[in-house]
Amino acid sequence: MNARPTAFTVTAVWLAALAILAALIVHTARFGGSLTAFLPRSGSTVQRALVHGLHKGAASRLLLLAIRGGTGVARARASRALTRRLRRDTRDFALVANSGAAVARGVEGFLFHDRYLLAPRTSWTVPALRADLRRDLAILESPAGLSATKVLADPTGAVMAAARPWRGAAGGPRSRHGVWVSRDEHAALLLVETHASGFSVGPQRRALGLIHAAFAQVADHKPLSLEIGGTGAITVAANDKVADSAKRLTIIDLILVAGILGFVYRSGPPLLVSLVPLASGAMVATAVIGLVFPRLAITTLGFGTMLIGVAMDYPTYVLLHVRGGESVPRAAQRVARALGLAMIAMVIGFSTMITSHLAGLVQLGVFAAVGLAAAALAARYVLPFMIPAWRPLADLSVWDDRAARVSARLRRARGAVVIVALAAIGVLWQHGGHVWDDHLSALSPASHTLMRETGRLSRAFGVPGLSSLVVVTAANRERALVASAALRPVLARLRRERALAGYRMAAQYLPSVAVQRRRQRALPAPAILRRRLRAAAVGMPFRLRAFHEFVAAVAKARHAAPLRPADLPAPMRMQMGGLLMRVHGRGVAFVPLSDVRNARRVARAIRASAVAGAHYVVVKRAVGRLMAGYRAALLRHALIAGALMAVVIAIGLRSVREATRLVLPMAAAIVTTCALLVMTGPGLTLLNLVALLLIAGLGMGYALFLGEHGLIAERRPLAPWVCAATTITGFGVMATAPVAMLRSVGLTVSLGALLALLFTAAWSLGASRAS
Repeated sequence: MNARPTAFTVTAVWLAALAILAALIVHTARFGGSLTAFLPRSGSTVQRALVHGLHKGAASRLLLLAIRGGTGVARARASRALTRRLRRDTRDFALVANSGAAVARGVEGFLFHDRYLLAPRTSWTVPALRADLRRDLAILESPAGLSATKVLADPTGAVMAAARPWRGAAGGPRSRHGVWVSRDEHAALLLVETHASGFSVGPQRRALGLIHAAFAQVADHKPLSLEIGGTGAITVAANDKVADSAKRLTIIDLILVAGILGFVYRSGPPLLVSLVPLASGAMVATAVIGLVFPRLAITTLGFGTMLIGVAMDYPTYVLLHVRGGESVPRAAQRVARALGLAMIAMVIGFSTMITSHLAGLVQLGVFAAVGLAAAALAARYVLPFMIPAWRPLADLSVWDDRAARVSARLRRARGAVVIVALAAIGVLWQHGGHVWDDHLSALSPASHTLMRETGRLSRAFGVPGLSSLVVVTAANRERALVASAALRPVLARLRRERALAGYRMAAQYLPSVAVQRRRQRALPAPAILRRRLRAAAVGMPFRLRAFHEFVAAVAKARHAAPLRPADLPAPMRMQMGGLLMRVHGRGVAFVPLSDVRNARRVARAIRASAVAGAHYVVVKRAVGRLMAGYRAALLRHALIAGALMAVVIAIGLRSVREATRLVLPMAAAIVTTCALLVMTGPGLTLLNLVALLLIAGLGMGYALFLGEHGLIAERRPLAPWVCAATTITGFGVMATAPVAMLRSVGLTVSLGALLALLFTAAWSLGASRAS
């Protein structure tokens, strides 16, 4: 009686297992659309604060809108109507503004109510009050004077003093017809702040959808168009671009790979079961990620699925080794050791990403390692029993002979491989520090066109570019606020010396609690204030009872609770949100600097200021150093993994010499690939390093199935060539992607796989043909 399971039973059990995994994924996995998975999360306190500020700051939540077309009056009318509609949605939008007046209305009441805590006041003496009253009298007697009620309620001008820093920093575009307009006055401008971070795809997609829907109702077939810029718009567009590219390229890839395998197998069943390892790996990896991580990034899922697409090699190695009269399970058992070593080598390579400090790379490493291991096990223990009696319909011996002859010709060029590898090392040595591109933008799939449009709109709104700033860290936000305020004399001097054009800091909008307490203590008691007012008003037509509201406001301010960031109205919270934060349990104050003309003088002045925790930072350079540190650490781990991979191969082959013969051609292929990429591009990125790990695993697979090392009886020289053809085709398609990060990985893997195949074939000991 045959104890082996039938194909129907194996298929049913496999489908049931997939159903269980699908249910597990539905109940445990939480999919997230944030692109921050590839933002750094560790480093020095300043570096972590900087990245946190880029991610969580108010600037990331801003959407910049421009209404174009039609007449100026029509654009202004549409701007006001769109503003009214969006303000009704307080769930998604924290602030909607289309003019300076609209913003002012949101802060006037706050400034008036808390004017004596916010405004600086040096003296409450009789002479100081007399000077205030003389100014007030001149204002009241002028033709364009303010109403007496406003003047007498605030005779010291505290509201104007409290509003001055905010107005000076707010800047903003010019106005026409009561709304903001661009410099050429061909567009009406609106500013929208969302509650969600600009890097969160789902909430930002919802916000953009609401804006477009509201504008469609406002436009009502008028010749008006809407442009939207900002981090949220860039994030959604980048996510959609990656997803659309991945779908399209995956379909093309499957068609081309199916064509190659269909030509080789000349049969439908092996083509279908070749998907079993890939499907098994993807499902198991997704389930494991759902259990291990609180949230699975969509980018990780899509990119990881592309990486484990090389699992299509495993069924090819099994099926093409089926001999005449041999069952598929028997062939799988015959190649099991080589298949296992190839899988272990690949898993070791991807496991190095788990040590990365980038959450996206950690997830990607776990996904790829688990997925490839599951795919190899499915190719060994599941696939063979689905089609146990399959036989190749075509005589593959002719193709085996051709593959063997090509390998024989390549073996005559072994010296050329050495020369090419040495030349590649020379190229990398010559480029030195320019081998790697450590800019964070190199990992971004964002559209350069949309980024330029966002930059143009930012300039129209008067939003300064964040190129350099001072980062102040302290035990909490209050202490960071106090420390940053201590830098004001230093920065003011640098501005007078023209070392920089200006600066912004949280202390301009909100004094520290200590400063507010000091101002409260300086406020006179009601009886004292009345006596001083009576003395100050001598000779002027003011009656003491006219200042009743003023005296009551000062008395109330003396006992008011100090203001905190949460007490600010929405427009001021927007300004404060990007300048004062809590990062990893510490307070951080950001002081953006505009138009720094002498960076060395600024850096020296900050160091000499003796303000604890203050650091001058050039953003691009600081993030680049952080990414360089991550890359260097990952590269070290990759080299350790390469050494471990060689040890595993040596143990599996029971020969150091044979392992060396297999590993060196793969290493030469990686070095040559790096040299070619550096010669033709800006430099290698972290994603290129991930692709090189994949090449290392692929190269070991080719070497194991090409070499004469005794692991496989009666090898098929055709198998690694078919595997290489499918890999080069699949990733070659990815190299045509419109997204730079996909294009870079596709080019790296396709080029590296080709070189790995050629180099390992050149250094193989020979080939034998299956009988």
